[in-house]
Amino acid sequence: MFLRKIWIPVTLLLVVSCVIFLGYRIETDAETTPANPFAAAEKRIATENYFEAILALKPLLMSDTKSKEQEEALWLAHTLSVKWEKQIYDSLVKDEDQKIVILNQLGANFDNIEINFGYRYGFLHRLIETYPNTEKQPFAEYALIQSGYPVPQDLVKALAALHAYIEKYEKTGRAEVYNAYLDIAHIHHGLWAAVTFSDHPAVQMYGQFGSGDPEKDKKTADSYKEIALKYYAKFYINPYGITDNIDYESYDVKDGTGYQLLKRNAEFGWFYIFFGC
Repeated sequence: MFLRKIWIPVTLLLVVSCVIFLGYRIETDAETTPANPFAAAEKRIATENYFEAILALKPLLMSDTKSKEQEEALWLAHTLSVKWEKQIYDSLVKDEDQKIVILNQLGANFDNIEINFGYRYGFLHRLIETYPNTEKQPFAEYALIQSGYPVPQDLVKALAALHAYIEKYEKTGRAEVYNAYLDIAHIHHGLWAAVTFSDHPAVQMYGQFGSGDPEKDKKTADSYKEIALKYYAKFYINPYGITDNIDYESYDVKDGTGYQLLKRNAEFGWFYIFFGC
């Protein structure tokens, strides 16, 4: 009689427990299996494990099937690669060579050569090639002008691409347009400095700048300066609060923005074309 009295509640308790347990297992498995790579990636992002977060997106990154999810995965993989690259620079990541091989198999396009290390925006390239109408297109077009290199690989091509970008998007008022203004200003600032201070050892180590004719070189430098000041002025009215920060500890200059330093003809600026904008 006693057993019959407790049998029903015990049975109900077991059934409820099983339902709760199975529900938990299903939810947990969904978060960690390829069926839900974004949830798995988010868990790793929360702990700043960006490499593992990219790996969590592997099912979508390796798929040949186009989908909105793959488009989002390519964008997320790109942003995570930028973050992981910074971790490496900050010496927070070890044994990166093998990890770079793995990421490159997913399409990252990392260069692990010591003198030319960096993420070359492979995920971003694939994003706009595969999804040409993506909402990220304007951002991607600007970012890919240098494809991950902080230093212009070809000044003529870089300037042409920057001007083309501005012509296409200037009326949108995008932040990238103002960044393009700053890039143009920096490149011309750098050219001005390279010609004006052509005898400086830091300039000479990168080649010969200027014609050797002081009068001709002054006119050339003045033309570079005029363009640089024009685009600095365009940049500084940006409504986004973007600043032109200068690491004063790395350069022998006093306080001032690039714009202000150029206006007072400070011995400064060539690093924009040698070390990066």
